[in-house]
Amino acid sequence: MKKLHLLFALLTFGLFISCSKDNNNAGDGGSTIQSITITSSTTDAYIGDNIQFTVKGNNNADVSTSAVIYVNTAPLVTNSFAPTAPGTLSVYAVYQVSSTVSLTSPTIQIPVTQGINFNKRVLIEDYTGTWCQYCPRVSYSISQVRAQTNDAVVVAIHRGGSDPYNFSAASVLESMIGLTGYPTAMLNRKTDWTYPENNNVNQVVNLTSGTNPRIGLAMTNSVNSANGNVTVQVNVKFGKNFSGLKLVVYALEDNLLYNQTNSTSFYGGVNPIVGFNHKDVLRAFLTTSILGDDITGATTTNGVYSKSFTYTIPAGTQSSNIHFAAFVVDSTGKALNSRDASTNVTQTFEVE
Repeated sequence: MKKLHLLFALLTFGLFISCSKDNNNAGDGGSTIQSITITSSTTDAYIGDNIQFTVKGNNNADVSTSAVIYVNTAPLVTNSFAPTAPGTLSVYAVYQVSSTVSLTSPTIQIPVTQGINFNKRVLIEDYTGTWCQYCPRVSYSISQVRAQTNDAVVVAIHRGGSDPYNFSAASVLESMIGLTGYPTAMLNRKTDWTYPENNNVNQVVNLTSGTNPRIGLAMTNSVNSANGNVTVQVNVKFGKNFSGLKLVVYALEDNLLYNQTNSTSFYGGVNPIVGFNHKDVLRAFLTTSILGDDITGATTTNGVYSKSFTYTIPAGTQSSNIHFAAFVVDSTGKALNSRDASTNVTQTFEVE
């Protein structure tokens, strides 16, 4: 009987020990974090860049949101930081394992340089048609954008067999964005301008500020009056190191007068709008692909890429109605910055 009592006592003690064992990391899969490390989204940065930090335990558990991250001894509220001055960032993290135990990561160093800022523009690609009854809504909205900023580059991509300005090669773009109807307006090629566009003008204007693209464009265009050829030289300057960039160049035409179908309340609500002035109409792309041509060579800070194109102005078209849009896209197809230029101009980089 005494043996039974002793066995029962030992079993009870064992259960107590197993149930009361301290587990400092109940949310990390049952393994205790004994050390942490911190990594950053970049090994070097430019002023204004948004740097993301990740903190992980030795068991690979992500504790970024529960750790406190310090930049030059100052704690961050979130796990991101945008430097405002050149220098070197000393970054480390502290993770509280328990009320009495904390872990500190090794410190990482991130050099920050000035880089080069350029004026930031927004690209609007308006998929439209003279036959499209609701397209005047976007045309009106574009006029509202232009009333607020000079930093919008507009391209009117006309579609539809009955449209005299139909640009059939745009089907590649429509497939890329998954276009489902007209009108559709895309911002910087990849972002939908939210419907109704006239109520979301600020969505467009806001894209001319914020994080600097660190890419600038400048064009030099000259018309040969003898043959109507325009030589277009596009220069791209890099304010930081880049890779995987493409250049797109469009020829556009203004002051094309043609009736516009209208079922909106804009432009007086008349239908059709007789002799509507169609502007920024896409007439040609000068790059090999409408999706862009690879930018080759060194795309590093202070580097400049230049390429020349030739556009022949169609007979009967006034050269004063022709202008060009150039923009740089990244590997996802997003336009990083853009510029518009008329004929017979020499632009300089818009360095801020």
